Amino acid sequence: MPYLPHTDADRAEMLREIGVSSFEDLLESIPTDLRMTGELDIPGPFSEEEIGRHLGKLAAGNRGANCLLSFAGGGIYDHHVPAVVRTITSMPQFYTAYTPYQAEVSQGTLQSIYEFQTMIARLTGLDVANASLYDGASATAEAALMGLDVTRGARVLVPATVSPHVKRVLRTYLASSAADLREVPTRDGRIDVAALSGEISENDVVIVQHPNALGLLESVNDVGELAERAGALLVASVDPLSLAVLRPPADYGAAIAVGEGQCLGSAPSYGGPLLGFLAAERRHIRRMPGRIIGATVDHDGRRGYVMTLQTREQHIRRARATSNICTNQGLVALAAAVYMSLLGRNGFRETAVHVMSKAHYAADAITQHTGLSLAFPGPFFREFVVEMPRPASVIRSELSRDGICPGVDCGTYDPALERCLLVSVTERHTREDVDTLASALGAAAAEGGSA
Repeated sequence: MPYLPHTDADRAEMLREIGVSSFEDLLESIPTDLRMTGELDIPGPFSEEEIGRHLGKLAAGNRGANCLLSFAGGGIYDHHVPAVVRTITSMPQFYTAYTPYQAEVSQGTLQSIYEFQTMIARLTGLDVANASLYDGASATAEAALMGLDVTRGARVLVPATVSPHVKRVLRTYLASSAADLREVPTRDGRIDVAALSGEISENDVVIVQHPNALGLLESVNDVGELAERAGALLVASVDPLSLAVLRPPADYGAAIAVGEGQCLGSAPSYGGPLLGFLAAERRHIRRMPGRIIGATVDHDGRRGYVMTLQTREQHIRRARATSNICTNQGLVALAAAVYMSLLGRNGFRETAVHVMSKAHYAADAITQHTGLSLAFPGPFFREFVVEMPRPASVIRSELSRDGICPGVDCGTYDPALERCLLVSVTERHTREDVDTLASALGAAAAEGGSA
């Protein structure tokens, strides 16, 4: 029995009204190899008891990150989340709250968003932050659109060292615009500043990821100076935890800062929920996507919170909206605010120092005791790339049988990096964990050497 009430005539009329001849015309932007044809291959029908048992069997085939000694990263990280974060975010007044449509009657929700915005603004050194976006990739794409709107330019320069996953989202966002997405060459795993100097011009939007997709710290001072001299707008995609020990984006001239905030109080979950943040200079506030919550006082002088700006599409002037964000993922932003407030300035920095110290200990343990070497020179924060004698995909497969996920296969980034393994370390890893990884990689390397 169909669940949609529309008749064939209804659908034909709707298609005619929007100027297409068939439903397939609406799917043109989706690659044909991603479209399913035919019927869904679903067994059954099952009874309620049978479907529960079937789904349980399917779920048992998964192997969660908590079942492995995992050094996987590449944008999603396994940090310790204090139990009180879940306790607070599970409170009914937060857990069941939806995006407020009568905003000012939801003072608790508005305050939590305001606190999140304030912390992101302080971390990035920029004037204002919005109420969060879907994830770091969509935040980067939104920042590119915002930058093009500010500069009235038509080019976005992206180094090859920006995450390939982010670049895919960026290409999708820019596909329907006239903007040209141009890739900047790299040298030794970082931006080729000389190449960028020859490429950059006025009104360009330049995106730099710092640390980049290979874990290396970019020469952001040089990039910032180039952007300023050329009259381009700089967007910095940053790891928020790294900002506890690195200079904030505002210091090197970024007009917009974005990033993925999952590491701030949320467990890794491939497929979401994630947390994109976006901060900017105050002069660009009216071009920012999403929502901005502000603080004020009522006529009795009592502090209150208000929806200060919003560019959501379902309200007035929707044709001029600067974002298609519909849900601000307030609960994940709340978790980030709770996490950062619980750690405080000193705890946040202490966590970042732990992560950085353990990452460097891991790099030393691997390179000094296994004969392996780092694929790229240069400073790093929490991730580094190890060059293996065999494809990283093979190493990952072999070590996973012993319960170890040694990192991310860089061959998925670029086929030329098929022997490179991106190793990520967090404060959760112990010295024994790192030594176990080093020993396993050493054994895998020795096996490759004798092959």
